[in-house]
Amino acid sequence: MIARDCSPLDPQPNPVEADWLRQLTANIHACDLVIPVSSFSDDDEPVVYCNWDGTWWAGRYVGNISFQGKRLTILPRFGLSTLRNWFCEATSVVLTEAPGRLREDESFIALLLASVWSYGFVSAARHGLPSLRCNVPNKGMTIRGKLDVPGSIRLIASGEKEMVSLRTEKSLNHATSRSIVAAYSVLRRWLPDEKWIPQRVKELLPHLLAVTGPRPCVPTKNELDRIRYTPITIGFAPLAELSRKIARRRGLSSEVEANSESKGVLLDVAELWELYVLSVLRKAATPLTVKHGTREQGSTKKLLWSEVNGQGFGTLIPDAILYSKRHIRGVVDAKYKSIHPTAYSALGPQREDLYQMAAYLERFSPGKGLPAWGLLAYPEHPDLTTIAPSEQGSPWQLSTDKKIVFTSLPHDAASATAKLRDWIVKMNLSLAEAPPAF
Repeated sequence: MIARDCSPLDPQPNPVEADWLRQLTANIHACDLVIPVSSFSDDDEPVVYCNWDGTWWAGRYVGNISFQGKRLTILPRFGLSTLRNWFCEATSVVLTEAPGRLREDESFIALLLASVWSYGFVSAARHGLPSLRCNVPNKGMTIRGKLDVPGSIRLIASGEKEMVSLRTEKSLNHATSRSIVAAYSVLRRWLPDEKWIPQRVKELLPHLLAVTGPRPCVPTKNELDRIRYTPITIGFAPLAELSRKIARRRGLSSEVEANSESKGVLLDVAELWELYVLSVLRKAATPLTVKHGTREQGSTKKLLWSEVNGQGFGTLIPDAILYSKRHIRGVVDAKYKSIHPTAYSALGPQREDLYQMAAYLERFSPGKGLPAWGLLAYPEHPDLTTIAPSEQGSPWQLSTDKKIVFTSLPHDAASATAKLRDWIVKMNLSLAEAPPAF
């Protein structure tokens, strides 16, 4: 079955397929298959679901899932090139188109995996390769380092007159390196044109290959879990686990098994859209400060507080908060949904999104009658040339000092930045017009 993210299945499944989808939703949790672009995961949402009117929809993920001898492929509704543009803007990693020799339904999965893997490698290797302290055994009459008592006893029992000692030294020869090289070997077979590899990865890979060889044994999850990373090398932990999954060809193979085991790889497009919006917002909001709500504890507040014990209830985590010095000027939330009217929402934006933004503005308000703005950013639909009613009517007044803006952003980063900058100027959020901080 082939579907597109955040869209109804076309054609709709027959009764047999619908029953298979119900079993799939009951047995598969997206969080077990999603490869995060960042190290922060969001709430688990269904991969596919049946709406109240009986229509089957695909969720916000793209990728492949095999289950009970059948396969579901979810393609990006805006196309792979759009996702790559978002990815490059959000991560600052420049990737070259390299379709290789794959079938169309598999190539986009391999490209997405290669993109995420490359970004993870570049981010983790910011301070160099993962040289970790390992115990190197030494056999002889001289003890180098620490005496290996059990090893020495076994050696003496066998008739040898030598001892075994262990010395600690930094080495690249460990499970993390083997996992990374094994993943590279798989991706290289699926994408023979190495133009997809960033220059930084090309510089560092030969050092790992010299230690592990071109085809190392893929480590187990237990081996990776036993590795102790330093604060500098901790970024290699998620990369090693991702590499292990790729090396096991999880989600890349078109073969499906008849048993109930589920396999696959998913990418959360909503997370990618959020990172894209945050990237262009930081460019558009200058000289204001933009804080990412899901990454900074100071940007998290509770909706309610108990008058009895002071306990907070209802965590509010907006995607971005705009500051002028210490002054909150606005709140931005990225929504990977349709801004245009649908059969389920007459004006486009969904009711829960409006309530969410109203709650944000209530808790993240500068106070003392100062104005605050909330902006909901939706992806622009290339096939719809009309402006959505909610965007035409923006800004919408919530109270005398609070307003909400709905806007659709182009998939081109420069155009999206310009549009956001225009809105920020209209909302009087520039530092020159902001009142002095308290």
